[in-house]
Amino acid sequence: MVAEKSAEFRLPQETLAAFGGDELRARVFYEKYALRDASGKQIEKTPDQMWRRVATELASVEKDDEKRREWAAKFYWLLEDYKFVPGGRILFGAGQPRNATLLNCYFFKIREDSIEAIFDFCKESARTYSYGGGVGTDISVLRPKGALVNNAAIYSSGSVSFMELLSTTTGTIGQAGRRGAQMITIRVDHPDVLDFINVKRDLKKVNYANISVKITDAFMRAIENNEDFELSFKNEKVEIHRKIPARQIWTELIKGAWESDEPGVLFWDTLKRDSTTEYNNMEVEGVNPCSEQTLENYGCCCLGSVNLSAFVKEPFTDHASIDWDALVRGTQFAVRFLDNVLDYNADRHPLPQQKKASLWSRRIGVGITGLGDMLIKLGLKYDEDATIEFVDKLFERITNVIYDYSTELAPEKGAFPAFDAEKHLAQPFVKRLDPKVREKIRAQGIRNAAITTIPPVGSGSILAGSSSGIEPVFALAYTRRSKSLSEGEFKVFHPLVREYMKTVGVSDVNQLPIYFVTSHQIKPEMRVKMQGTIQKHIDTAISSTVNLPEEITPEQVEKIYLLAWKQGCKGITIYREGSREGILETEKASKKQSARLEAEFERPRILSGRTLKLRLPQGGLYVTANSEGDSIKEVFLNIGKLGSDEKADAEAMGRLISLYMQHGGDIKHVISTLKGIKGKYVSWDEGVQLLSIPDAAAKALELLVANTVVKESAGPVSQGGAACPECHESTLIFENGCYKCTSCGYSKCE
Repeated sequence: MVAEKSAEFRLPQETLAAFGGDELRARVFYEKYALRDASGKQIEKTPDQMWRRVATELASVEKDDEKRREWAAKFYWLLEDYKFVPGGRILFGAGQPRNATLLNCYFFKIREDSIEAIFDFCKESARTYSYGGGVGTDISVLRPKGALVNNAAIYSSGSVSFMELLSTTTGTIGQAGRRGAQMITIRVDHPDVLDFINVKRDLKKVNYANISVKITDAFMRAIENNEDFELSFKNEKVEIHRKIPARQIWTELIKGAWESDEPGVLFWDTLKRDSTTEYNNMEVEGVNPCSEQTLENYGCCCLGSVNLSAFVKEPFTDHASIDWDALVRGTQFAVRFLDNVLDYNADRHPLPQQKKASLWSRRIGVGITGLGDMLIKLGLKYDEDATIEFVDKLFERITNVIYDYSTELAPEKGAFPAFDAEKHLAQPFVKRLDPKVREKIRAQGIRNAAITTIPPVGSGSILAGSSSGIEPVFALAYTRRSKSLSEGEFKVFHPLVREYMKTVGVSDVNQLPIYFVTSHQIKPEMRVKMQGTIQKHIDTAISSTVNLPEEITPEQVEKIYLLAWKQGCKGITIYREGSREGILETEKASKKQSARLEAEFERPRILSGRTLKLRLPQGGLYVTANSEGDSIKEVFLNIGKLGSDEKADAEAMGRLISLYMQHGGDIKHVISTLKGIKGKYVSWDEGVQLLSIPDAAAKALELLVANTVVKESAGPVSQGGAACPECHESTLIFENGCYKCTSCGYSKCE
């Protein structure tokens, strides 16, 4: 992936050379994974040095020197040339002098419905972030909004009100070369589910967490039958039940996915039904931040992905084929590698509960990456039924090889401590394995309770120069944005294009064959069908995104979700291009965005407008909105005396709103961003509570746009008035053009 961008920060020449001049790949290696000493000085400059370090460290847990030498060599073979891409924390953490876990992520619960439990969770998650791990959790345990509480609040602010606290904890704890990651989930039958679905519509909230709804089969049947659905919450102190139309929830889910790609959905009954760990305190309770690992309480993600693209012989020819001998060896070595990670990392977990859980189930995640590239090398078009049949057989064989090797490890190293042969063999997924593998499980046990997964392999796929996970090739050329590298934006070409042109001897990209299909050219239903086919052979879950064109409708998104459930997917995530600033963006979309931002607004001589005045303690706020047709193009805010801070701030706010609107902005986003900002003064004007100048501006714009403003309950007024800026009592009233305090005598007139 060749990056066309000059950099102020110079990479070592040998690092750049190791990646053929590809600056993006080189930066990912050098800034994210290359080893540094305790002072922060870079030690490693080439991937070869990293592979030797990681192979030696992970072989160090073998029982004797002979085994350690043997497996150091085998692990080096596995890592060399990116045949296997371990999780980023493994590459970063093996041999690391700092306190750093080698496990990418964890899940742990908020243990109960209490303030103490919420803040205990924040403490534990902060410690986990500080070691480099991400965190998943579920807020279904927290009582809904309006439920009685036994403290001064009287009524609960609800489960959703604590999401900002969880998100802020994630965003506060820094990690070198990456951001902290969090997943927050809630059950679809929780009474706060609608608030949960809509929480991120406010662009100021929950910026450091992914969110997903746990969808049940009962809910999906209610959607199909257009029925009511019961929301309920019950613990020893609270019991709440109410029914609403299932489609009320469904419509908001689809709307959120279409507008901003969140929340995602987890088909929870499918996920639980096909789990291999539903016994002996290994029961799945949640997922990691990317949702590919279904985890028990304090369970971990011990991940690495076999790069299928590296196991194709004679690519782009009529004789192209899979090197099965090498692929079998690679998948077997990957199982042992990740099992060794659990022992190597045993004393590197942030929390003791995480160590206990990891060794109880010995859960690992042998993943797959580079599927899109493999198919192209084999001359197979991603979105054809014949290709999906090929992938079905491919993954069935790989899964049985992986499970068979885990049974081979059991006599040598022992089965996982929670293993119970009858209970394990009773799990539906295990029943689908090859009968010979099942018999070996019965006879000699199995080393790992759960073994397979499909991680997103984001930075890892860039490092390897391959397509990501089971995704098709995203685009032949695209713009990639990164918040964790010293250079933030890269123009990227997929390396397989150049490899093909060099191998076949063509010079024009227009000569590429039809099997060079990209994600935006694939019909969504075929993309979902591929995911559902692979899910049959994955004992945990799949992190994968269905990329959709900007013009797709909400109705089409709904069809994708329904199909995903029927196909047996454990979850589904979409990205509609243009719905938010993308990390990955096609050339077409990038040019469209640039043109939109660079276009100059030519102001007509006459614009129609209206002005609204609101009374604030600081004086009268005049809000003028000028429109061209139905679209607002100018906003003027005026308050206070010439030279005052209030006047300057209001003028600046108006100019920024105008600039945003003149470049295609949505006034609804302006309103939702400013609304609710609290300042020093709180006042009321004709039943509308005004929290600050920005809040008043938002509500004025809301009135000017829609001719309506929701009038809040005038609670503070009924107690005597708004908050006085002098004595802070709720005794400020507006009378005869003046704000007066009935407590201390403060007065301010417009």
